[in-house]
Amino acid sequence: MTRVLVIGGGPSGLMAAYSASLQGHQVELFEKNKQLGKKLQLTGHGRCNVTNNCSKDEFFKHVVHNEKFLYSPFSQFSNLDMIKFLKSNGLPTVEEDHGRMFPGSNSSQDVVLLFVELLRKNNVVLHMDEACTDLVVEDDKIVGIETNKGTYTCDVVIIATGGKSFVSTGSSGDGYTWASALDIKVSDLYPGLVSLRTKEKFDLAGLSLQNIGIQVKKDKKVLYKELGDILFTHEGLSGPGVLAMSSYVINKNPERILLDLIPDKTIDEVDMLLLDRMNHSSNRQLHHILETMIPKRLVQYVMDRLSMDVYLKTNETTKAQRRSISELLKCLDFEISSFAGFEQAMITVGGIKTNQIQPQTMESKKIKGLKFVGEVLDLDAQTGGYNLQIAWTTGYVAGTTIKEGTD
Repeated sequence: MTRVLVIGGGPSGLMAAYSASLQGHQVELFEKNKQLGKKLQLTGHGRCNVTNNCSKDEFFKHVVHNEKFLYSPFSQFSNLDMIKFLKSNGLPTVEEDHGRMFPGSNSSQDVVLLFVELLRKNNVVLHMDEACTDLVVEDDKIVGIETNKGTYTCDVVIIATGGKSFVSTGSSGDGYTWASALDIKVSDLYPGLVSLRTKEKFDLAGLSLQNIGIQVKKDKKVLYKELGDILFTHEGLSGPGVLAMSSYVINKNPERILLDLIPDKTIDEVDMLLLDRMNHSSNRQLHHILETMIPKRLVQYVMDRLSMDVYLKTNETTKAQRRSISELLKCLDFEISSFAGFEQAMITVGGIKTNQIQPQTMESKKIKGLKFVGEVLDLDAQTGGYNLQIAWTTGYVAGTTIKEGTD
């Protein structure tokens, strides 16, 4: 009987342990915390956005780095397979906006409990509150692990230790350290899906804007351009659109973020719209006109930024002043001072390079019997259940492709 040791009790580790146990292997799972799925229980604000109900092609559009690596794993276990898996095990899902899937119970705890039940039913041995400290490798083959409680021999080890985000859940980057020690290449690591801090200060915290243009530049080069929702914070900008953007540009030293507040119109069209509204209310104060186009709090900021008198009337406004307002509405730019760190990151950008791993099995090309799954790999995606699905998929593939009695 093949002895399989899984290190890490997060989503990829839980799925890897379960899928390996389905093949009849002797499976043991090691978790440094006193409970399984600690990070999993935090996802979706405790509701757990388990996956996304979209087509395979659509799914890959939301993968930020190394989506081609996932083609083979997804042919074995896709997002639609995950939905069926949950339903067949008594945990149906419900769909919300943009295809996001949540457990019908609205509780991430139920997802963890389901896996605990499946693992115990399949005789998986759970080592709780036991941290792996090192891997034992002989002649380029994994033969065991060392923990803070002892040494264990094995045929296969599956590393599911997560990235560096949510450090409080135990994600301290152990997998990267072990890989590097074995000369398995690891790319640079960055916090992913994070807010940014701006050099400009403003009193707009809590203000949100929907479906605006978001563009990020370095010098004159455009690094990113999409529509999205943003949220002003005390330090800068956040919201779904900013979080999604961060994973694409955080490793490219971006300098400025430009917001297009009226993306469906050209600058000339905005200028004409503003002129038309001013002509219809020539005796009103300019800020009242602008409040029909953008939120009141933002009007104050725009006028302050352009050094315009808040009591300025429309019939006193010059063509140049009107044009400067139109330009700012089409390009409200801020200098990026930094991004938030790993303590606020939802995921890790970077990890074990995918060219070091066999996508059909998740096995290291260098060390026989050693597999890597989930966030420890250089795979990441946008929000919406995509990152969790990468964990489920890679975990499933790692477990199901272990051959009985093979070295």
